[in-house]
Amino acid sequence: MIPPQAAVVSTAESSGIFTVAVSGEVDVDAVGPFEEALATALRSTAHCTIVDISGLTFADSTLLGLLLSTKAAHEDAGRPLAIAGPLRPWATRLFTVTGTAEFLPLADDLDAARQLAGCVGS
Repeated sequence: MIPPQAAVVSTAESSGIFTVAVSGEVDVDAVGPFEEALATALRSTAHCTIVDISGLTFADSTLLGLLLSTKAAHEDAGRPLAIAGPLRPWATRLFTVTGTAEFLPLADDLDAARQLAGCVGS
């Protein structure tokens, strides 16, 4: 049996872009650091936020709820947000089956996410 990979969260701010990257597994037991990093992004003075989920190996509905609430909070604050892949097949399936792919600003990679959020050249 393969042991679970704890979520690892990192943040960076450069050229007006706040990036939150998460890898490993995100579920109800491991969401805290990711949730705090997203709150920090919203409080920052950056012009936009990019959430890099390309390193996720597993996530459940906890991820969906957090991304949807983060999107809503960013919209309320007038802050552009995009979610960067590339997405693994399980993640694509999760977003598609739940219908959240239609509501979340998903992009194929970091460059596409910056373009989608309109933060290129910020």
